[in-house]
Amino acid sequence: MPLIDAHCHSETAQFVQYLKRQRVYATLNCGTPAEFEQNQHWVEKAPHIQLSAGIHPWQADQLTFAEMQPILDQVDIIGEIGLDNVWTKVPLTQQQPIFTQQLAYAEKQHKPVIIHTKGPNELTLQTMRAYFNTYLIHWYDDLTGLKQLIDLGCYFSIGPSFSQEAAIQTLIQKVPLTQVLIESDGLGGMSWALNQELTLKAYTERLQAVTQVLAQRHHLSVPVMQKQLIQNLTRFWQGQPGNEGD
Repeated sequence: MPLIDAHCHSETAQFVQYLKRQRVYATLNCGTPAEFEQNQHWVEKAPHIQLSAGIHPWQADQLTFAEMQPILDQVDIIGEIGLDNVWTKVPLTQQQPIFTQQLAYAEKQHKPVIIHTKGPNELTLQTMRAYFNTYLIHWYDDLTGLKQLIDLGCYFSIGPSFSQEAAIQTLIQKVPLTQVLIESDGLGGMSWALNQELTLKAYTERLQAVTQVLAQRHHLSVPVMQKQLIQNLTRFWQGQPGNEGD
């Protein structure tokens, strides 16, 4: 049964080719027009890999909505977008207008959204609630507003630091089965989280490890958990909230 990677970045063509060969169901992020052009070429004829695009809060002072809209028009998933006052010096006053523009666009175009939130989580939630979208909160490591986000039907992708961070371990226990996903944030992001350079083999092993943890948490076999994760990711891609039908 294939693995999933609900949110990743591509550093090399080799990484994308690996996703294609291993048939990893993946959402590949595009943060700039140039990155979109590159990724679009790399993922050609790989329907199990979807492209997402959006202006990251770290780049809110570098790109305009007008510059990215032609790219947003070509993808089915918006993101990652959001708010951050921890890992960037870009002021929230610059991040917020770009964030709301993209949320409004996603609502109008009926496209699901990948959210990056680090720091101002209550403001992120408040802003999201103003728009009728399907959301994936990627690598969430803060329990602020968790119940409200779950009730909103958000999906949550468990990041590669799941074995080290108590908040993520709590998240694993609290997120319902139909709303949980896993991610790497890319080979570089996974290497950063674990503080070591990882091979593609280690990348696969890490995704397998978190799948096994989730299977134990939900009292399922690993193959059944893998099938559920693929189903969850597919539903997100289709814009269906994680709690739809609960």
